[in-house]
Order: sequence, then structure tokens, then C-alpha cells
Amino acid sequence: MSHFQTARRLRGIEKSLIRQLFDRAPPGSINLGLGEPDLPTPDVIRRAAIRVITEEQNGYTSQAGLPALRERIAADYPQLGLTSESVITTAGSQEALYLALMTLVDEGDEVLLPDPGFVAYPTIVRMAGGRAVYYRLPAAQDFGFDEEEFRNALTPRTKVVVCISPSNPTGRTISREQLTAMASALDGRDVYVISDEIYRELYYSTESPQSISSFYPNTIVIGGVSKSLSMTGWRLGWLGGDDDVIKSALILHGYVTTCASTISQKAALAGAWTSEAEIARQEARDIFRGRRDYLLDLLKNQLDLSAVTPDGAFYTMVNTSAFGNSMTVAEALLEHGVITVPGSAFGKESEGFLRVSFCADKPVLAEGMRRVGKALSGLR
Repeated sequence: MSHFQTARRLRGIEKSLIRQLFDRAPPGSINLGLGEPDLPTPDVIRRAAIRVITEEQNGYTSQAGLPALRERIAADYPQLGLTSESVITTAGSQEALYLALMTLVDEGDEVLLPDPGFVAYPTIVRMAGGRAVYYRLPAAQDFGFDEEEFRNALTPRTKVVVCISPSNPTGRTISREQLTAMASALDGRDVYVISDEIYRELYYSTESPQSISSFYPNTIVIGGVSKSLSMTGWRLGWLGGDDDVIKSALILHGYVTTCASTISQKAALAGAWTSEAEIARQEARDIFRGRRDYLLDLLKNQLDLSAVTPDGAFYTMVNTSAFGNSMTVAEALLEHGVITVPGSAFGKESEGFLRVSFCADKPVLAEGMRRVGKALSGLR
């Protein structure tokens, strides 16, 4: 009998609550839990992938990825003056996040994370040997950025700050004024910002949200095609920024992944920067905006629940604190065949809320809310 013990760095780390609830859902459940667009991948990208598979040899690319693709990505961040050498294509933005944190964080370093924030942030910080510290995005302010909270959370041990806009889980964006305030709070400190911009193309304002990298040059940007072009399973993301950081991250990437999928890289290069893809992005924004408004209306008028109006992404935070803690409520909803995510998965500040995704069409959202109403009436 082997007496297997997990390596110390992985002890106590479990599957995320998002996945745990998803895995336990009864058949026929309505999934308002996973952050995965249900829209089709644009035809221009699918056609390119088919052509590449049938006509080309698809061996490894260079470890950093196709140079022409990296040039395209670099051009999306003119404020950082990136070249193809300053970019790595990765297996989704999740790998980019892993590479950035593992490269920048040393034993005992403090990493300042948003609360609420994406579940992977504190987990990877812990794997890297760092210490997660939080800046509150107060629930009382609809999870908006609070400059005072941010400044108070900074210490001399802060090595990295993670910023996400639009946010997972709240859908809120950080305004130009707030980003300027964040940059000025960091001025004169030897701190890197990791800017998670995976939702950057999914916004409901007239123009795309600003990036902290426009105000703070010491920024490593993370992006990808998963959310905006419905390419989650294609696993294509990227990491861009300071050449020395990227060189170091590239070594780790080589050992972790070798290179991102060649087919996904070639298809994205052929299709993701075309006018057809831009039209698809705009259509996706319009569809998600319509669903957002529809869902918020159902929550307010049918269920009498208050929810955050998201500026981007495809989530809202629904206040269910009157019915018990967020895990209790999520469990009750699961029994009625609706998958959501308890706010506690994202930090202390979002306890009492559920993250509800609107990656489903309106009839599904309506049925989902009908089931939610039924589940909540059993908790009254």
C-alpha cells in the first residue's frame, strides 16, 4: 500500500467551488454557474481552423507562439510599446495568470488581490509561496473600486497587485479616474500590476473599458479570445509586458505547456482580427446586454431581489442574504436544478450574494428564475 501524501504546496487546495457545484448538479440542471459563453465561435475562425487541420502540418510553434500572432496581440496594447518578443501565447488566460504569478512572486511576498475576485488568484498565489492580501471592493458600493481601501491595503511587502476590469465575479469596471488613483497609489513603489483583461471586449458602455496599463507602465497584461469570441475550449490566451518578466515566464511556459495549440493559434491569427470577428464581438455584446437587462428585470420584478448592474462580462451578483449564507442558498438552488456560485467562493466581501451568469438565452433564464423563486420560497 503506498502512503501517498500530496506535496505541501498543494495541501488544502481543492477544486474550486464553481466546479464542485457544477460536478454535483442533478441532470437537467440550468447552468447559471460557469462563465462560458453559449454563442457559436465566429465562422471566420472555424473555417480557418478546418483549413489549417486539413491542409497544413501542425507541429509545435516556437514556445512563445507564432511571431505574426504575437505581433497582432502586441499591437492591441500600444500604450505599453510591446513587440512580438514581449508576448507569450498561452493555453488560455488561466495559464497566463499562472505564469505571471509564478514568475513574479517569491516566498513570503504579499500579493494584493481584489475582494471579491476570481477564485484562481489566491490559489495560485499560495502555490507560488506568496501571501494573499485583499483590497475590498465594498458590497455597499455595488463592489465598485474604493481608493481608500486600496491605499490602506498596500504595505512595504506588496510585490504584485492584481486588477481585473470588467470583473469576475461582479461585472463592474474600473473607471479612468479610479485607475488613475490606483496608479498614483502605486507611484514610487517597486510593484508590478497584473491586469486581467479577459473580459475586455465584453462591455455595455459606449467604449471599451480602460486598462490600468495606460496609467501605470509596470503592468503585465493578460488577455485571450475565450470569452469575447466564444473560444473557451480552444485554450488560447496571452501574457504581455516587461521583456525581462516575459523572458522568465517563457522558460516556465516551455516546461508547463511547450506551446499553445498550433491550430488555435493559426485560426485566431487568420480570423480574430478580421472585420467579421469584430461584428461577432459587437453582436455578442448586444445579446449579452439584452440578457443582462432581461435577467435584472426578472430578479427585481418577479423575485424582489436586488442585484448589481454589471458594466461588462456576463455575471451579476444577486443579494440573497435574507435567505441564509451564500453556500446554503446555492445548495438549495442546486436541489431545484439551478447551478449558481456562492459569493463566499470569491471572498469575504461577497458573502450573502450569488454569482449568476447570463450565458443562456431568455427562455432558459426565465425558467431558471422560476426555479430560483421556488427554491427561495422553501427557505423563507
